[in-house]
Formats: sequence, structure tokens, C-alpha cells
Amino acid sequence: MGSVYTPCATDNVISELAREFPEQVFKPGHPSYLASQQSYWSEILKEIAPRCFFQPHSAAEVARAVSLCVKAQCQFGVRSGGHAHVSGASCVPDGVQIDLLKLNTITIDRNNNTARVGAGNTWRRIYGELEGQGYIAVGGRSADVGVGGFLVGGGISFYAAEHGWGIDNVRSFEIVLGSGEVVTASPDSEPELFRALKGGGSNFGVITSYILNIYPYRGMWGGRTLVHPSHAQEAIEAYADFIPKLDVDPKGHTIVIFDSHAGEIIIRQYLVYSQPTPNLPMFDRLRKVPTLESPLGLTNYSVLAADIADLQGGHGLRHNCSTLTIKLDVELMRYTYDLYVEASHAAKDWAFGCLEFHALPRSPKPGENMYNLKRQDGHLISIMLSFSTAKSQYDQAVLDMQRTLLGKVKDEAIRRGLYHQFLFANYAGSFQDVIGSYGESSVKYLSKMTDKYDPDHVFQQLKPGGFKVEAAIRQRL
Repeated sequence: MGSVYTPCATDNVISELAREFPEQVFKPGHPSYLASQQSYWSEILKEIAPRCFFQPHSAAEVARAVSLCVKAQCQFGVRSGGHAHVSGASCVPDGVQIDLLKLNTITIDRNNNTARVGAGNTWRRIYGELEGQGYIAVGGRSADVGVGGFLVGGGISFYAAEHGWGIDNVRSFEIVLGSGEVVTASPDSEPELFRALKGGGSNFGVITSYILNIYPYRGMWGGRTLVHPSHAQEAIEAYADFIPKLDVDPKGHTIVIFDSHAGEIIIRQYLVYSQPTPNLPMFDRLRKVPTLESPLGLTNYSVLAADIADLQGGHGLRHNCSTLTIKLDVELMRYTYDLYVEASHAAKDWAFGCLEFHALPRSPKPGENMYNLKRQDGHLISIMLSFSTAKSQYDQAVLDMQRTLLGKVKDEAIRRGLYHQFLFANYAGSFQDVIGSYGESSVKYLSKMTDKYDPDHVFQQLKPGGFKVEAAIRQRL
């Protein structure tokens, strides 16, 4: 199927949607249009102007919108929480923007320890509902991230070592296919699609709701410490020392964050234990890093996630992230940090930097997702590198800086035998081949599933943004 975009066709789709759903279609100038456009996290996405926002109230209404767009060969976008950083990932210029905001139901099933959550929820809303009833989900560490984007990208949570990826904890998906059909993908219904969706991103349809595993919850211990930049090496060493401890006690979690403002480095550590048990010995090395602030104590997932959301506030900046995976190695992490400090100083007048190290989850059943990560790979670390700017004139420079820095780290990692090809979608940049990083077998499987469930390639051609199976195949030609 070839995509032939015409303004007239798009206008006809919008007119039909407005006729059928008059209170749910918002055109430029309408207050709800402006509110939706300005609610994106990154300024880059706020600048993208769709022809309208459509807010469906059900999967059937999503299906109607998709069917109309397919019939007219009109481009459309899909947005869950709007926290993406890649331009076009959750928005479309001059097309129909499907905004899942109203798909925000949360239904708890205590008999099966599951919750059905609509794709328009944020994790802030879900934690608020679940914690009060003694449950928690394997969800985002930032409260304002959307359910859809987090899970479709894989999702690292505070329970990463204990329960694997966020996507590993999905029992079933409700999804609208390019044909307009609404199907359930689970181990018992469309099992091939179910497996493909565990890593396959947005290549198959619009996911409208998820049934998630939920776990008994009594609170947590942890918080965020502030470390003086003179102790950066100690923070890196403590981080590298902590990660293997998760083999013994997977209830722990940590992140180390190096922010750069005007060339000055700000270091933050997150220390988390998934039970309300304070000051366990596994955190001793992390706690010995000299801190300026160390408000650790009994807390809740919702509080920690709200704190990270505040830290990640858009702040009127144009955000771009990228990533690389390495095997855990303190010297390579130091090398990465030194390059980052050098780059941050060079760009101090026009860019804000962020470098983070994240231990990749270990799936309980690795063969059930697309990532091809194996236990024998050892502890893998996703490097999250971000440079943000307030001025559009520096957008390309921001991307070039990330590409160059990560290229140097990759070369050094290969030289030391510490490189891993996997790319974590939630942190990946527009120039990175996420689907291809899963390996040949996954690309072949996802291509086969694309042909089966989206034979007209609607989600390859009419829905721009996201990391595409077709793009991964072209990279291999």
C-alpha cells in the first residue's frame, strides 16, 4: 500500500470524525487543541501542528478513526502521555492526532492479581489508585510518563531486577489493527501477536488497554541523594559495586544521574528498596558516597516517581535522548563520564546535559519478548545520554554531539570487549536502529508478524514516528 497524502482527504476525515464525535474533535484555535499541543514534554513536539486532535472514549472509536484514515490514505499519530523526545514519535504534522487521554480507566481484579488500565493513563494516576488498595504495578519511575509509551518501549521500573521489564508484566493487550479490527493479544488469543508486542513497539496497531500483573504492596524505602561533583568517581564506583548485589537481593534498585547546567555537574543518586525495610547493608557503599543532601527513609513508589517527574520537568527545553548498551565495567563508565563532562563544558552556553546509567532488567522468561537478551550476557548497563537546548538553531548540534560521544564510547567498548548491540527504545535517538538491535531472528519474526497483522503496512506508512520494522529491514539490505 502506498501512502498518498492530500489535504482534501484529511479534511474529509476530520469532517466525518467531527460529525460522528462532535465533542471530541478539536481544531487549531480551540482551547482543547491548544491544551493538548502544549502538554507534550519536549518543546520540539509542542511545535508540531496536527490538523486536529481526536480524543476517543473507547477502542471502537479508535478503530473508527483508524479506518477513516486508512480509507483516505491520511496520516495519523497516536499519543499516550506525550513524554516522547523523538520528533514525531507521538504526534503528526498536518494529520489526524489520536489522543488517548480519555482512555484512562483502571479496573483491579483481586482474584487474578491484575489491573486493566487504559492506554491514556499516566503512572501517577495508576499508583494513586493501586497503592491505596495495597497493590503496585511494574511501571514508570517518572510519574507523568504515559502508560502506552513506557510499556511499548519496554519500561524500566524500580522492580526491574525483581520482575523484569514493564512489558514482561503485561498479561494481555487490547489493540486496534490497521484493518479496524479490535483484537485481544494474550498467550491464549493471538499468541504470535502477543509475543511480537513485547518489544515490537507500535508496528502493529494502536494499543488501547493493557491487563497488567499487580503485586501486594506495603510501601518502600529510599530517596534521592545529592552528591558533590568532586565525588563523581566514588559515585560511579559505588554504582558498579551495587549492581551485582541484585543477584542476591533483587528488591534493590539504584540510578546515578549526572546533570550539567552551564558546565557545572550536579550528581544525584536514587536508592530504592521495594519493601519498607530501611538501611540494608547492600546500600552501604552507595550511602558512603559523601552527600550534600540525603533524605532517605520510608516512602512510596508514587512519591519517588513524583520526585523524578519534577526533576524531569520539560522546563521549556527541546529534549533529545540517545542510548548505548555496555557490559558493567567501572572503567568504561568513567571513560563515558569524562567524555560527557568534556562535551557538556564545550556546549555550556547553549545546551543542558544529562548522563544516566541504568541496569537493564533481566526478564523472568527472556524467550517471551523480542530483545534477545541472555543471562550469560551478564549485567548490562543502558547509558542514557541527553542534551537539551532552548533554541531550535541548536537541534542538529545536540544530535551530532550525542552521536559523536556515543560513537566514541561504542568504539572503546568494542575495543575492551564490553559492547552489546541492544538499544533500549525508551532512551533511543531518532538516528538509532532499535528494532535491528534485537538481532536477526527478532527482525525476521517481527517482519513476519507485520505481514500477518498489518498486511497493508498501515503502521509502517500512515503512522509516522516510532522505530519501524521496515526501517530495520532496510538497514540490513
